[in-house]
Amino acid sequence: MKTYTAIFFILLFPLFAFSQSAENKISISFNWNYTTTSKLFLQPNYPDPIVRSIHEDLDHIYSYFVEVRYQLMEAVFIGAGSEYIKKTFKKNINLSGTRIPTEDGYRMVPFELSIYYQLPFSSEHFKFFMGGGSGIYFGEHIRNLGNVTISNESRKASYGIHVAVGMEYIVNNLLSFRGQMRFRDPEVEMKSRYSSSFVNYNGKEYLLPSQSFESKVNIDGIVFTIGAVINF
Repeated sequence: MKTYTAIFFILLFPLFAFSQSAENKISISFNWNYTTTSKLFLQPNYPDPIVRSIHEDLDHIYSYFVEVRYQLMEAVFIGAGSEYIKKTFKKNINLSGTRIPTEDGYRMVPFELSIYYQLPFSSEHFKFFMGGGSGIYFGEHIRNLGNVTISNESRKASYGIHVAVGMEYIVNNLLSFRGQMRFRDPEVEMKSRYSSSFVNYNGKEYLLPSQSFESKVNIDGIVFTIGAVINF
C-alpha cells in the first residue's frame, strides 16, 4: 500500500509541472474487463483464524467498464469511471443430511477517480500513459438456494487505490482504441439474511438459519481492459 501511495503522489507532479493546454478534450470509453482472481470469504469474522481464512477462489471475471476522461493539461488527464462486476459459482449446501444445489457469489460496483500522465515517448497515433487514483466499492452477496434468496442487511463501502498503465491507438479525431492494465485490491464486507426460514427442495421443506451472517469479497487480481473511445 505504501508503494502504491508513493506512486500516486508522484503522478500528481504533472499537475504543477506542465502549463495548461490550449485545447481541452473530453473522451468517453466503453470497455470490456477481465480480472484474473477474486476471493469470497464466508466467515470473515470467525474467532478461529483458520476458519476465518477459508475462502472460495472466484477467478476469470468478466465485466463492463465506462470511463470519462478530461484533458486537464497537455499531458495530464483526469478520469471518472464505474464498473459492474458479478461472479457466481455452483455448490451444494448440507441441510439435515440433504445436499441442496446452491448458487453463491457476489456483485460489486466500483466508482473510481484517476489521474493519468501521457508518457513522453508517445507518438501521433500511439499514446502511452500511466496513472493512479482512488475508488469507492459497493458490494452485495448473491445466494440462490432452491426457492430462497438472501437480502443484504448492510454493506460497508470499501475505499482503495489503484495504479494503471496503458496504450491508446488514435484512429482519427473522433475514434480511438485503448488497452490498459490496472492493479487494485478492494475488500467489501457484507451482512445478509435468508429471505425465508424454510427452503423447499424436491417437495420437502428444510429449516434455514434465522440469524444474519457475514461475508467478505476481495478482488485482488490484475484487471486487463480493452475498449473503444469516443473523443469530443
